[in-house]
Amino acid sequence: MTRRLFALAVVPLAWLVGMVASAAPASAHSVSGVGATNWQTTLTGVIPATPGLSVRVVENGSRLQVTNHGPEVVVLGYEGEPYLRIGPHGVFINTRSPAAYLNCSRSGCSVPATADARATPRWEQFSNSQTALWHDHRIHWMGNQLPPDVARAPGQRHVQARFTVTLLQGSSRIEVKGDYTWVPGPGPFPWLVLAAALAAVAILVAVTRSWRVLAVATGLVVAFDFGHAVAVAGSWSGGPVFRVAQLFEGSSYQIPGWILGALAVRLLSRGRPRGRQAAACAGASAVLFTGLLDFQVLARSQGPFAGPVALDRLCVAVCLGLGLGVVAGALALIRADHPRVEYEGYDEYDGELCVPGNARTDLKTRTRLQ
Repeated sequence: MTRRLFALAVVPLAWLVGMVASAAPASAHSVSGVGATNWQTTLTGVIPATPGLSVRVVENGSRLQVTNHGPEVVVLGYEGEPYLRIGPHGVFINTRSPAAYLNCSRSGCSVPATADARATPRWEQFSNSQTALWHDHRIHWMGNQLPPDVARAPGQRHVQARFTVTLLQGSSRIEVKGDYTWVPGPGPFPWLVLAAALAAVAILVAVTRSWRVLAVATGLVVAFDFGHAVAVAGSWSGGPVFRVAQLFEGSSYQIPGWILGALAVRLLSRGRPRGRQAAACAGASAVLFTGLLDFQVLARSQGPFAGPVALDRLCVAVCLGLGLGVVAGALALIRADHPRVEYEGYDEYDGELCVPGNARTDLKTRTRLQ
């Protein structure tokens, strides 16, 4: 019996443990290098309002997106140098601007010696579109430590800095204004209570040995896990094809769990015993790769999610709680299905012989019937 349980339940789950060990550092859901956070970037205005020009903060405060369908505009870099040109002929970047290198990622990159804000610009076409998207370090907190005022009172709201990004359209000056603010997150306790309640319900249902209910619980876990991954991919800035690519890239470690979950639902709804092992793996995948790796969003005010952050927290709580319940319930059903070895008039169970009338006799003192 012990060997059977190990082969049917523990070995498949070991696959998930191996995936966590290899993928965990890079697999937490994030967009442009930022996951759940308490920093919020807000645009307060574009002054003056310019026809054909739109500006947005995207990807959880990581990047600035400027679309220009009017006359060409020039974005100024950190030292007031020409950095980008955006207009009818596409997007051009000044390769001599230090901002061209500092803006390579949210944390920035080293600036080569050839970059000089005072040098004559050297323009290279970056794209044919009329939209530019870049990491502008003026719009988010760059430090590794919290600012002193935030560290002293993390439970309070702090407007940390107001920023201005300057654009030129001919001789006209356009200022994009905004601020980034520390917004305290909620306490995780209510979401943990929800997760515990879902886990308890799933385990109690498993005690009734209802395979169909386990199939429904598995289907719900997979649906919430998949929906969460789609919403994370949807928070990236880009077209549908790019977002689908981000879904597959960011969720490559979850896809086997989704496949096993769909297989589990099919098998369990037909009363097939092997669906229990598939359900255990699907539940464990949701727990590990969404419930635990995205656990911080339960106590953060912002998350990389194309929708309300409360829905993000709900998805994480369901994957954590109901996922644990599915794992425990599936393993309980496997354990409850311990087959008895029947003899002529007797049943062997746990090293004892069970005889009619509940009269039990130790194996060692009774001759085994042939």
